[in-house]
Amino acid sequence: MSAIIKEDLKMLKIFWEGEVVASEVYSALSKTAKGERKKHFLVISNMEKSHAKILEGIAESFGMKFRIPLRLRLKILFRKILARIMPLTFVMNYLEERSAIIAYSKALEKFKDFPELYSKVKQIIYDEIEHEFDLANLLTAKSSYVATIKDAIYGMTDSLVEILALVIGSAGIIADPIVVGLIGLIASIGGSFSMTAGAYLSAKSERDVLKWKLMEVNIKKNLMPETLSTHLKSTLLERGIEEESAKVVVDSIGNNVEALSKFAEAIITEESPPNPVSVAKITGIYYILGALPAIIPFFIGGIFNISVPIITIIAIGISSIITFIAGIFTAILSGEKILRKATLNVLIVIGAAMAAYGVATLARILLGIEIL
Repeated sequence: MSAIIKEDLKMLKIFWEGEVVASEVYSALSKTAKGERKKHFLVISNMEKSHAKILEGIAESFGMKFRIPLRLRLKILFRKILARIMPLTFVMNYLEERSAIIAYSKALEKFKDFPELYSKVKQIIYDEIEHEFDLANLLTAKSSYVATIKDAIYGMTDSLVEILALVIGSAGIIADPIVVGLIGLIASIGGSFSMTAGAYLSAKSERDVLKWKLMEVNIKKNLMPETLSTHLKSTLLERGIEEESAKVVVDSIGNNVEALSKFAEAIITEESPPNPVSVAKITGIYYILGALPAIIPFFIGGIFNISVPIITIIAIGISSIITFIAGIFTAILSGEKILRKATLNVLIVIGAAMAAYGVATLARILLGIEIL
């Protein structure tokens, strides 16, 4: 067995697990969908299952047997639950195959000395490309909705971390919870204006760059269609794909000008920025909303004469729950590991709050700074 193949069997297993999970989830989606969507999900589920069998066969030819461990069964169960309770757009976004095409294309280079395996992996890439076009049609109409949700979540979590750290730090030197709440409220209003301006300028800049890239593809499609293959290949090379593997992807599409342009556009717009005015409004509004879980406990605690340390614990607890939920949605939309992302969000919130409170406590003890 080649040393390269030995090292890459683990990679094949990761691909295999992804295909098994996708097959099961698309099968679950087909049970709730109707009409053409139902048929479409069943076709994709069967395709993913066939890919898993191909990968199993490759592994077996090198003496390795793939089995479904408990960890993978739990992962499948969790994804099926998500497919039941989350909006279809979220689930589809999470299962998008563009990243799979990139991953398989990078791996293809490793099998160039094994013609039979090379051919099998190429076939998987062909299937995934066809699948990508189908998914793009399903997701295109909802892309602005997904972008809006992303902006709202990011605006809320940014605000929550910043304002929570501020009010917790203030609570370390200020005894009156109402004053602490007012500091947080004022800071959140000021921060919303700053975030709104920054979000607008950032989205405007990204949108301008995207506009020119898409215009370039459109010009080549209408005036120089023969250059589209080269353009798509260059785009794939920029994503880190080996030249030979990029050639396989491009050759799989052939001279289909529409398919070449759509795939190039799909890669370019993978992180398409939304309307600058819209993103500015959403960021500003949700920045203030995100600050409320950190601020409100101090106002309520002040009214009912609850001690500042208890209010602090309550504020951190509420904020942790909200950021955990936000982390789940963020992971679904970005394709990250859900539990890891949600847990990381909570750790960041707690860490920022504790650091701020620690600095304030040291200032009170060492410098005698305290406001009664």
